[in-house]
Amino acid sequence: MHTEKLTFTGHDTFHCRSFWLKKGVDFLEDNGDFGAENSVLKLGVGKNMVAAIHFWLKAFGVKDDEGNISELANSMLSRGGWDEYLEFPGSLWIWQYHLVKLGKASIYSLFFKEFRKSRHRNQFQKSQLQQFLNLKAEGKVASKTLENDIKVFIKMYLVEDKVGKGIEDDLSSMFVELNLITEVPNASKEITYQVRVDHKKEIPSLAFLYCILDSFPDRESIAVEEIIDTVGDALACTNEGVERHIGLLCELFPGQVTFKEDAGRKEVQLDPGLDKWEILERYYND
Repeated sequence: MHTEKLTFTGHDTFHCRSFWLKKGVDFLEDNGDFGAENSVLKLGVGKNMVAAIHFWLKAFGVKDDEGNISELANSMLSRGGWDEYLEFPGSLWIWQYHLVKLGKASIYSLFFKEFRKSRHRNQFQKSQLQQFLNLKAEGKVASKTLENDIKVFIKMYLVEDKVGKGIEDDLSSMFVELNLITEVPNASKEITYQVRVDHKKEIPSLAFLYCILDSFPDRESIAVEEIIDTVGDALACTNEGVERHIGLLCELFPGQVTFKEDAGRKEVQLDPGLDKWEILERYYND
């Protein structure tokens, strides 16, 4: 990833609420324009929040620069879609994967693909993350900007202990239910966070397969290592966890998903007939 491609901020310090993607899709389907004066009225939020919703739609790949709604967002979130209110467990994992894969809000891909792997026991403090991001940005991004990005990042995954006001706001954070980041009790003054990296048994197999097919379109043979570096990293799934998911997929799709180990090289072979949209349709409609 090159510095010129790194993007920080843009969210006006608002983390993405779980209903914002749906709200944004409805708005676009009604020919809403984020730059128009009436967007504040139409969306029923303040001006800065309008900008934030717009930012998150792009960060998740819900809309492209031309304003087109992606096929995934359309199928899942439009009125009468597969999972408008993100109630299926696989939906959040799918959006987590897309947020990291796209890299339009750079902190997510940098964190899950690089930073967390360099940490002892997957623990970190905000100051360590800030140092890492500053190095990545070659010192070209204001420290206040990085600080805000980190605050928003933590809020996407964690409800921090506080009394009264704001708790409901946090509970509507996009990824709280994934339970990916927690606070760890420690003696130092600065809060220590823990990333949950495990087998990710709760990720539905079909959602996992969708991510593989999306990452490697038109590939019939993929090294397990490549799946670990893309899907595994984005979902904070261990190498063993990735292999476990592949094993389950081989059982679910005999002959269509095959695991081969040859001279120490592990690879997955996929039937070219497997289609990521059909897989998702099966997941949501079964």
